[in-house]
Amino acid sequence: MANLCSICGKKEMLPYKCKFCGWIYCSEHRLPENHDCIGLEKFKEHSRESGKIVYQPEPTKNKQMGLPFFQKGVKSQYAIPISRNYSLYIIMACIFIYFLQLFIRGFTEFFYLDPIHVLIRPWTIVTYMFLHSTHRISHIFFNMMVLFFFGPTLERKIGSRNFLIVYFGAGILSAFGQIVFSPFNPMLGASGAIFGVLAALTILDPNMRVYVYFIPMKIIHVLVLFALLDLYLLLIGSNDNIAHAAHLFGLLFGLYMGVKLKKEYSVLTW
Repeated sequence: MANLCSICGKKEMLPYKCKFCGWIYCSEHRLPENHDCIGLEKFKEHSRESGKIVYQPEPTKNKQMGLPFFQKGVKSQYAIPISRNYSLYIIMACIFIYFLQLFIRGFTEFFYLDPIHVLIRPWTIVTYMFLHSTHRISHIFFNMMVLFFFGPTLERKIGSRNFLIVYFGAGILSAFGQIVFSPFNPMLGASGAIFGVLAALTILDPNMRVYVYFIPMKIIHVLVLFALLDLYLLLIGSNDNIAHAAHLFGLLFGLYMGVKLKKEYSVLTW
């Protein structure tokens, strides 16, 4: 098959075709030095004999801002997303803040999102994403478990800067969505942002295998199942104290970003 790596046989959604030897490779073996490219050696030898100077652009970083990004103005195999594991830092921050919630009186109330007071406490649009219920440890446990398994995967595919855009963009849109559907109830939790991560990853790799209660499923089926469940519970006005509207709005932002990134960088090896 055309989308199987010639070295390891791994199936890639967007396989890389080496410009020197013409074979197909996965992201791990895409570089010529990683698959002992014979064509590259012949190309270099021909260049030396002809006396021509060959220039190949290298991926760059924004050294001033410290943020990774795709090489500006280049949409090619040279624009390589860079991952700095920000998803893991977010997990550590959420766990650290959870302990602050347990031991500091009034901490949760000061940083959670209360639609009634959002105009005088605008920081809560972001800070609510780092808070979790102290009455149910399952809240933070399952959120962080999902983020641990899928966050780094998405970050490696799209780079850290784009990952942060997906995560916080989905979280912020989730907040506004929940305010529209439930304007009097406070809100906390990272699930809206995590739904954005799952949705973006689904667009980029819809056939990824995941396990739901030990049942193997494609990630696209999992996302559709969760979305339909949230939509149903939202429409019937469920009183389960879960922000279903936030989940759906986060999912929509993730879908948007997934389509946008896939379209703009469709020639990249993810």
